[in-house]
Amino acid sequence: MKKRLLLFLLAIIMILQTTACTFGSKQETGPVTLTDQCGRTVSLDERAETIVSCYYVSSYAVMALGLSDRMVGIENKADTREIYKLASPAFLELPAVGTMKESNVELIASLAPDLVIMPAKLSEAAETLTGLGLDVILVNPENHEDLCGMLELIGDACGVPARADALVSYYDEQMETLADLTTGAEKPAVYMGGNSSYLTTAPAGMYQSSLIDIAGGVNAGDALDGDYWTEVSYETILSWNPEVIILPSGADYTVEDILNDKQLAGITAVENGAVYAMPSSIEEWDSPIPSGILGAMWMASVLHPDLYTSAAFCKDAVEFYEEFYGFTPDEVLLK
Repeated sequence: MKKRLLLFLLAIIMILQTTACTFGSKQETGPVTLTDQCGRTVSLDERAETIVSCYYVSSYAVMALGLSDRMVGIENKADTREIYKLASPAFLELPAVGTMKESNVELIASLAPDLVIMPAKLSEAAETLTGLGLDVILVNPENHEDLCGMLELIGDACGVPARADALVSYYDEQMETLADLTTGAEKPAVYMGGNSSYLTTAPAGMYQSSLIDIAGGVNAGDALDGDYWTEVSYETILSWNPEVIILPSGADYTVEDILNDKQLAGITAVENGAVYAMPSSIEEWDSPIPSGILGAMWMASVLHPDLYTSAAFCKDAVEFYEEFYGFTPDEVLLK
């Protein structure tokens, strides 16, 4: 009797484990027709099992979608990306297939991937690879909506749309949470410097401007048109008089450079020491990447520390990386 009961319990456990495993790794199969972010129609006979990514943003997306083990080729200089070392060290051993400006078409073709993911700037190379019989999708995640679109596109191509939906749902939830937290709060004017110089800033059309808005601030550069870092004068910054200055993750200058610049001495942010550098030890949170929402969350903890503390942000960021990247970051790297 005891033996039968034991066998019965073991059978139940195996069924539960199998069900859980199947649920967690459910993948759609079969052919799929997609429209990429340059309007090209791409038809796959089967969902992609091997991938070449020619762009760090799409490589980050592959990681966040749980597809790291499908990668067979990656963009150049992968060893400079800390997130690869932390979440997908196998990426560092993959063949380097090129840059944003130029890809090694012959090498990519020799890898015979089921899917090649390229930035929109490499449209000519994409057509060459398509002519060689490879399936290529072009991505162009220059804002939040297109970032979500890229994740959904790759998720569909690889048979994991539920994973993409989970990421997008996370963004929606966090954006709603931040909106609720900052409702009624004073929204400070925020100046965000460019990567190479703090005499460039993010205009309204840049992804960085949307992060400031989500975080409960007002982008000083919203007065400018364009979608790339735009040059401004000291006089313009003084006239805007931002209450907070943010340095992007890839800044070539420091907080001290700004605080010590006598031509900025009269600005409220400088007078109050409200100049902050975005964390850069893991990823570039001010870029349109899967973890970009963390940039808005971090910024909210800076702009509204009484509503969303640094400790709360670190806890949320750790949980994000555990859920979507499969590793637990040291909180020191998040500050």
